[in-house]
Amino acid sequence: MKKILTLCIPIKGNKVLLGMKKRGFGCGRWNGFGGKVEEGETIEQATIRELEEESGIRDGNLIKSGILEFSFENDKKILQVHIFRLLDFSEEPVETEEMRAQWFSFDEIPFLRCGLMMNIGFLYY
Repeated sequence: MKKILTLCIPIKGNKVLLGMKKRGFGCGRWNGFGGKVEEGETIEQATIRELEEESGIRDGNLIKSGILEFSFENDKKILQVHIFRLLDFSEEPVETEEMRAQWFSFDEIPFLRCGLMMNIGFLYY
């Protein structure tokens, strides 16, 4: 059984937008924006919905960068993560109940304070 997830990394110039998780899984870590694909949604629709819920951003050029699959010992579930870059967006991020967004230049990305999936996701953009 596969669980379909999304991960979106907004990029503007030489900066990436990350969100500090304020609650739930990954709390206290920097992440991209994304989550579960709901029934009836395309992967792209889920990516934009999660991006808006977590950062307030609703527009832009969504570019698929890759797909990662994770499996764990003693668990039959496979996590399939669709990774996207977001370019050419006009809206500024806002803080939400779930995330506090912050811009980082490429050489300032706090890899040691990012979740594992996020670190692997950077390989695809």
